[in-house]
Amino acid sequence: MEQELKLTERPILSWLLGFAGIGWGGYAFVTTLPAFNFNALIAAGVGVFILLFVYALTVTADKDTGTLTLDYRSVILHSVKEIPLRDIQSIRVDSSTSQGRKSGSRNATYRVEAVLKNNERIPFRSYYSGNFIKYQDWANKLRAFLGLGEALDETPMGFIRAASKLGSDAARIQQEAFTGPNAEMRVTDGVNWQVQTFGMGASPGARWYSPDFKTQSGFLFLAQKVAGQSSSGFLASLGKTLFKQSISMYGFSSSDTPNLATADQYASLSPALDQHFSAFTSNPAEARQILNPWTQTPLTAWGEKYPLQQFQSNARFTQVVILFSPNGIHIATLGILPPDKLAEITQLGVELVKAQGL
Repeated sequence: MEQELKLTERPILSWLLGFAGIGWGGYAFVTTLPAFNFNALIAAGVGVFILLFVYALTVTADKDTGTLTLDYRSVILHSVKEIPLRDIQSIRVDSSTSQGRKSGSRNATYRVEAVLKNNERIPFRSYYSGNFIKYQDWANKLRAFLGLGEALDETPMGFIRAASKLGSDAARIQQEAFTGPNAEMRVTDGVNWQVQTFGMGASPGARWYSPDFKTQSGFLFLAQKVAGQSSSGFLASLGKTLFKQSISMYGFSSSDTPNLATADQYASLSPALDQHFSAFTSNPAEARQILNPWTQTPLTAWGEKYPLQQFQSNARFTQVVILFSPNGIHIATLGILPPDKLAEITQLGVELVKAQGL
């Protein structure tokens, strides 16, 4: 079993810039004598500062000595910091966010920290940088080597993932209070189905799911739209982006949407179906087969019965989306489905499954 883990970060580019600053500054200062070249002096000074205070870092976790060593070396200076392994509670990636003065955009930077059992935090670097992937890899390797388990991810993406998980858990609890365990596989008119839930922060959502029909080599995604809304023009030019955002919002995974990068809007809907739905697919030939008359009829009837409106405050259903995927058929909507609404979604789902000739 390995007793030592060593991780190294060397600022080679910064050191080269330091030598270049000293070299150019010194040359320019000498060649312009007896005139005083202030810019050359600044360049040389910056170069000296970099070589003095920009350190390479070697992190060594040694189980034999029971020490985590942080070894700092610049071209000229050297210092060492030691932390007893027994005092370490976790290793984490810390983040800092700043806002651009002109653009107004927010930029995140990162550093690795050791969190001690007394809650003291010891940063590996005094400053933050943009190398999140490397630092997250360091934290993962150190936690695994020291047997510290997972740390709370307090980066911006970590907070988003945590909020999504909390939203999903809350949605599951609410849905199960209405309709029983989500994992239970049920049967209606010979079609197997179950309820799934997802969450986008505080907004819960539910999906009706049947594994009884699966696509062969692609996916077809149908999104309800405001009745009569054009599928061409400006909205069509934004189609790919809007569809991908919608797919993500409803909690679908990459396994549900193979070849998503090459998918495009499907424009061959019948006029009646096009009144209420837009389509997005990675396999137009398969989409054409799926959208047979027996599929289009119940979808058109749904759109006419529950049209999507600009303002949904009094609507019985929010937007409904349907995904035909390699994992099965999903019908998703925002909000929790009480028994009466679930029954209506189930009726639609059963018709869509049976429309595929099953």
